[in-house]
Parts: sequence; C-alpha cells; structure tokens
Amino acid sequence: MSNSRTIFGAGLAFALFSLAAQAADLPSRRVEPAIPLAPAFTWTGFYVGANAGWAQTRTELTPGAVIAGRAAVAALPSLNRDGAAVGLLLGYNYQIGQLVLGGEIDGAALITGKQRFTALTGDVITAHTNWVGSARLRVGYAFDRFMIYATGGLALAAPQSTVTGTGYSYGAGDSTRFGWTLGAGTEYAITNNWIAGLEYRYSQFEENTYTYPVGVGGLGIVGFKQQLSTNQVVGRLLYKF
Repeated sequence: MSNSRTIFGAGLAFALFSLAAQAADLPSRRVEPAIPLAPAFTWTGFYVGANAGWAQTRTELTPGAVIAGRAAVAALPSLNRDGAAVGLLLGYNYQIGQLVLGGEIDGAALITGKQRFTALTGDVITAHTNWVGSARLRVGYAFDRFMIYATGGLALAAPQSTVTGTGYSYGAGDSTRFGWTLGAGTEYAITNNWIAGLEYRYSQFEENTYTYPVGVGGLGIVGFKQQLSTNQVVGRLLYKF
C-alpha cells in the first residue's frame, strides 16, 4: 500500500511538472492596449478668423434731382475699381446631421482707391469706399471635414463721395449705407480647430442723391444719383473653439 502511494505521488508530480513545462513553451497572449481614436469632427461651435482677397467697388452714376427745370449732366458713367479687402470675422455653427446652420458678422477695409469722373461742366465727381461689413446667416452641407454653404443678410458700407468745382466742394465725409449681401463658399477643416475656406459675395447698397449748384452754363442746381455695389472673393482662415 505504501508502495502504491509512492508510485501515485511520483506520477502526479511528474504530470504537474510536464503541464508546467508545456505552458512555459506556449506563446504568451499579452493583450495590447487599445489605441485611442481621434474624436469625430463636428462643425458645431464658435469661431473667429480673418479673410483677405480681391475686392471691386462699382459706382453707378445717373442723372438725379433737378431743381427749377434745369437739366442734369447726362450720360454719367459706371466707375469700377479693383483692389484688395482685408478683414476680421466672428461666427457660430450648429450641425444637425450633414446640415450646418450658423450666423456670422464681419468687417473689412477696402483698399481700392478713389474713382473719379470729370463732368462736361468741369465738376469732378469722386467716390471712395473705405470699409464694408455684414451680419449674415449661413446654411451649409457637410461632407465630414468639407462643407459648401450659402450666405446672405444685412450689409453696411462707408462710402465717401464729393463733387468739386471751382471754389466749392459738396458731399464730403463718410456716411454709413445699408444694403443686402448674398454669396457662397467652401470650407475645409484642416484639424479639429483650424479651418480654411474660400468665399464669394456680392453686396448692393442703398442709393444716395447729391444736389449741387453748377457755376457754368446757367444750369443752376442739378444733381445725380449714386448706386454702390461691391464684389469680393476672399480666402478665410478660422479657429474653431
């Protein structure tokens, strides 16, 4: 009996030793740590940014107010000037599925120079737009990090217009004019915070009428109407919070 127990114990020890040796020879199954995934991008959030690009101011002059039956100077031109626009902006987007709704305000200095026209009477008409701004709504459609959008709303401008003749000048000084603006653009999210874009906008502003006395030809007090519009194509760089 003692012999049987000894043999059984030796067999059990041998079996346990064999299992341990086989387990040591098996490849280890170490669990690799999970790699954290980058958070999904969303267009929702506030953003600030800057824009810069091409701008065109267009001033259309037409015969306007005439007093005492006097005729205004006819065949007034449309004056176009090309230049640059540099501005700042602030906005907010809210994404619902692929639809992106938002609002934006912006202001830009126009570096387009002055427009001049010399009338037949010798008077010099000068127009210069110093800055433009807007408060707009935006509706976009997102393809992950790429978005196309349309925009429109209220526009403001600060044009300066003068009529200068021998010994007199009328209409000098800035006056804020209101109007409307419409446009479209594209944006691409380079990272979760930095966004680059391109936008085109057309703006139309309320007309203004100038009356002034002409010192030659017995014309008396005549006038003209001025209609201002702008075109802008600008690149945009935004930081989204």
